[in-house]
Amino acid sequence: MSVGQVAAADPTEHPAYREFTRLVEEVIAPRAVEVDATEVPRSHIEALREVGYFSWTVPREYGGAPIPPTVKNAVDDVLFGADPSTALAVVHHGGQVAQALSARTPPALALLPKLATGERIGGAGMSQIRAWPKRPSLLATRTPGGYHFDGAVRWISGWGLVDTAWIGAVDEQSSTYVFGIADLTRPGITATRLRLAAVHGSRTASLKLDRYFVPDEFITQVVDITEWNKTDGQMWPSTRQALAAEGPALPTAGPIGLGRAALADALAAYPGQPSLLRLSEELERAAVTPIAEPHWRVQLDALAVRGTAAGLIASGGEGLLTDNIAQVRARAALFLQVRALSERVRPARLEQFAN
Repeated sequence: MSVGQVAAADPTEHPAYREFTRLVEEVIAPRAVEVDATEVPRSHIEALREVGYFSWTVPREYGGAPIPPTVKNAVDDVLFGADPSTALAVVHHGGQVAQALSARTPPALALLPKLATGERIGGAGMSQIRAWPKRPSLLATRTPGGYHFDGAVRWISGWGLVDTAWIGAVDEQSSTYVFGIADLTRPGITATRLRLAAVHGSRTASLKLDRYFVPDEFITQVVDITEWNKTDGQMWPSTRQALAAEGPALPTAGPIGLGRAALADALAAYPGQPSLLRLSEELERAAVTPIAEPHWRVQLDALAVRGTAAGLIASGGEGLLTDNIAQVRARAALFLQVRALSERVRPARLEQFAN
């Protein structure tokens, strides 16, 4: 049986998964509470580079060392469960790789070897387009050779580590969303670090762009607003252009990892506790039973809230101490409730809690 076949059957048997879990146990997990209160250190990025994390979504012909999507998904869940802030800071790297491949222009493809080595780190800033037209957004203005972007990128994680970001803007003249690859090291960008009640260490910032120019070579998609909004919330933006890809439907990393880690700690404190076992079984069953989006995402995020709450209960009052991982995970599960929150997702979340 090949490595790929083993991974399809059990991602935890893949060598990359095994090496990564050792890294998490030895380097990342021990500092998770500290990182949540401060910021993801550059040493974590170096450690992730050493195990090849940034190469796992890059095709081999561009210098990558791709692993099966099921393994990458499992790895990211391990990271979310161990250190939600570090996970949020780096998990969008693969989406940036997909955008460079989508652009298919020589300058965009030239980014891929650097993304594979981790010389460049990918991120994403998309939420502002969902606020338009109710709130100001990032606006795109067509100009010879590309677009000028002006306005705000409301949220981008990994600031100071991420230097290559997939950003979205609104072209009001043509009623389109314009997506492009931005070099965050260039002039025209002012960052304001945000104080978050959850995943604070993720280095999340708001960006102000002032006539920031994105050349056509780095424009990845221009799409009618109405057409995009029809499916917003049913699929993640980074998967829109990979709908024909073979393989099982995979949940977005985060809720399963958080819930699984919290329940593992709870069961370690109370082995065989029936309620914890039932909740754990419900989480694992939901993880491998896709339902129509956005309901699958909503279901899993709600299970993360329940699972991390159970972990907090099992920890007792000590779980609320600032040096306890239980409260870090519980707050991170609340963050999931507002991640990629579109008008399609919001009522589904409210219905889940109402029921």
